[in-house]
Amino acid sequence: MLKKRTTLKDIAEKLGVSVATVSRALKNHPEISQRIKDQVALLVETMHYRPNSFAVHLKNQHSNMIGVIIPKIVHFHSSTILSGIIAKARELNYQVLICESGNDADAERINTSALIDTGIDGLLVSLSNNNFSEDFFAELHAEGFPMVFFDKVPNTIASHKVLTNDFTGAFIATEHLIKNNYKRIAHFKGQKGARNTQPRLNGFTAALDKYQLPLENKFVIECEKCTEEEGYNVALSIMQKEDRPDAIFCVNDEMAIGVLAALRKLNIHVPNEVGVVGFSNLTAGKYINPSLSTIDQSGLEIGHKAAELLIKEIQNKLKHDSVFQQLIIEPILVIRESSSRKIAT
Repeated sequence: MLKKRTTLKDIAEKLGVSVATVSRALKNHPEISQRIKDQVALLVETMHYRPNSFAVHLKNQHSNMIGVIIPKIVHFHSSTILSGIIAKARELNYQVLICESGNDADAERINTSALIDTGIDGLLVSLSNNNFSEDFFAELHAEGFPMVFFDKVPNTIASHKVLTNDFTGAFIATEHLIKNNYKRIAHFKGQKGARNTQPRLNGFTAALDKYQLPLENKFVIECEKCTEEEGYNVALSIMQKEDRPDAIFCVNDEMAIGVLAALRKLNIHVPNEVGVVGFSNLTAGKYINPSLSTIDQSGLEIGHKAAELLIKEIQNKLKHDSVFQQLIIEPILVIRESSSRKIAT
């Protein structure tokens, strides 16, 4: 059931004053007492009032604009998804407004409110890694505002979602290493707050279980930034120990590229001594030496599907009372030199 949006009239009735008084209090009008201004400010917060300067306009027509909230724009997987969103939106005669949260939960909320106030018809959201509370988007969703979550999606909001099957991706990456006769496999896992960290860890451990290989906790390393530099430094540390893994599955390709650089510095041969697999299929992975085995996430398809689903909802082609659609995009294993002893030269 959709939650009624709080209006100025609701706040006015609560205080026993006119709508005009509430409106003037919000504008800090000098004729309104400080006591009334404080009471209005308190109710604005507790009743979750959010002004929308395009409300009257949107009653009569669509703006044909959709908004996108995304953690990082300068990022291969994110930019690939954005390309898919823009292409599908253009095909359906919609324009796209994009805001980057920078993985900052406060910026995410501020950007979302700003996009809504520009008069967008709907919103596509990929959650910040540092967004540990989903309440803000839950309230917005309950109000009936058209939304689709993609890539990094909420766990507690029943809504339309488009995402990669991270579990399967991690499983087939780890299984591939096992089938290439690697026995002691490390996992450089993602940030604690990232929505894809746990399913990828689960896929990794499930593959070990299937092939009856031990999970060595000392080889499961949580990373903070998941960059090339961090991958390099973590690999340098772990691979100089006497007790070390013979393969590394990384949560993303950036980490894996750093790992390959560290192994090169240590004169450890890849893949004969150590195998490496990443996740996301960065273009650079094809051209480095050795070339990087990885998991392709089909970012263009995620973007296409997310934009199409949102625009269908905007155009009332999806019933609000129907079951929300969760579209799972299956990942693809891309085998290159870093993990396959058979094709390495």
